Amino acid sequence: MKAGFFSTDITAPVGTMQAGNYSPQYLTGVAGPLKVRAAIFEQDGFLTAFAGVDCCVVSKETIARALDFALQKGGLKLDYHIISASHTHSAAAVSSFFDLELLNNADPRVRNLLQDSPVPDAWYTDWVVRQLGTALIMASRRLEPALINCGSGEDAAMIFNRRFFLKDGRAYTHPGRMNPNIVKPAGPIDPQVGVIGAWRQDGSLIGCLLNYSCHGTTYSGHLAHADWYHYAEETLQKLFGEQCGVVLLNGPCGDVTQVNNLAWSKDFGLDCSYKLGFRVAAEAGKVLVSAEKYACQTLAGQSEILPVARRKPSAESLVKAWQTVERLADNPKAPDAVFARERLIAGELARLEPVRPVPLTAIQIGRTVLLSTPAEYFTSLSLRIKKSSAFPNCMVVELANDCVGYVPDAAAFDPKTGGGYETILTAYSNLVPEAGDLIADKLLELAGKLIPESIPAPPQQEPGQIWDYGRRGPDLN
Repeated sequence: MKAGFFSTDITAPVGTMQAGNYSPQYLTGVAGPLKVRAAIFEQDGFLTAFAGVDCCVVSKETIARALDFALQKGGLKLDYHIISASHTHSAAAVSSFFDLELLNNADPRVRNLLQDSPVPDAWYTDWVVRQLGTALIMASRRLEPALINCGSGEDAAMIFNRRFFLKDGRAYTHPGRMNPNIVKPAGPIDPQVGVIGAWRQDGSLIGCLLNYSCHGTTYSGHLAHADWYHYAEETLQKLFGEQCGVVLLNGPCGDVTQVNNLAWSKDFGLDCSYKLGFRVAAEAGKVLVSAEKYACQTLAGQSEILPVARRKPSAESLVKAWQTVERLADNPKAPDAVFARERLIAGELARLEPVRPVPLTAIQIGRTVLLSTPAEYFTSLSLRIKKSSAFPNCMVVELANDCVGYVPDAAAFDPKTGGGYETILTAYSNLVPEAGDLIADKLLELAGKLIPESIPAPPQQEPGQIWDYGRRGPDLN
């Protein structure tokens, strides 16, 4: 097997539209670099690509343009790919939270609402397309023979489910630090640090794929920064050399962040970003130096487009939403105005495209399977997939190959005990409540078509004999 890694810079200047909010906001400075990190794996002419883009979301249209660029400019034709957004909220907007092209056919009144939404700067998207395509081309040009190892560790110290059941019986997102009405978390976390390493024969690390589930909200503010992903890369390069590539593939964390609602901890800022990135990288480093390296022979993939229905708002709720938008016309950033506007756009999307195509992909590298979903997926669903997978090392990647918004588990939509911000009908999140399980089932079906590679067993050895020195004693004279 061969592997190649390359990264390109996509740091956005002051004034670029920032992602991570339902209303327009702009970057006011630069605190650190934003990157595209790419890897290519090849076996007997079969090519797969992995890339992490430092942005909140990346659409299938943006990815398709980058793949076409890679084909036209570099002759690179991939068999399968997993290209995901790191989900840092401190980056420029690369893609919209909703399908802008589809909304070209929308009611003009609905199109007018987009002026109060964070629509990406077209010039920046164009640049990221070229930089993503370039990263893929250059990674392919750096392909070299590689030994592979894989495994996982755990770090649970700085991640927390952000949804809680309160004493009234229902779930809330971020109910407030030390709120006395908190009963318990409404969902789990996933502490697994998954990693795949590609090594040279001389023992140097070509690069690695890293998978961990936590929101990119540690840095915060309006300065360009790649969040904890930057420090994870930086730490691994300090451990293994600046020349090694690190591709961050964020795991499902639609309901998991670094914010601890059950303590008076400091959960934002440079220190928090550094600590989380360092901890994740340190755990990955232990796996990389410990897992057995071998000549991996199996590179395979499966993919499918899963049709999933959108939720449709009632006619009555749309009338009320228009009234709210009109009443708050002078304050479009007010929460009621934001979610009324989002409901109206969601309603138009459901009218124009009642069934959303959801691209799902499974890529196998030896004993590891990487499963990608375009959802901002709940962690409980990812844990179910990992538990049911036949692969010893299963890595689930969210916000990959497109974006379909928050996809909670079915329990979050329970009319009595459910709730929380992630379940609100918006232009970003609007799939039916059963979407999470439909995606999980399909990903497991795709993984089931692949067979984990067996590592050759070490030669059988005879039991040892007592060491001559070790049989002596005790000597008391």
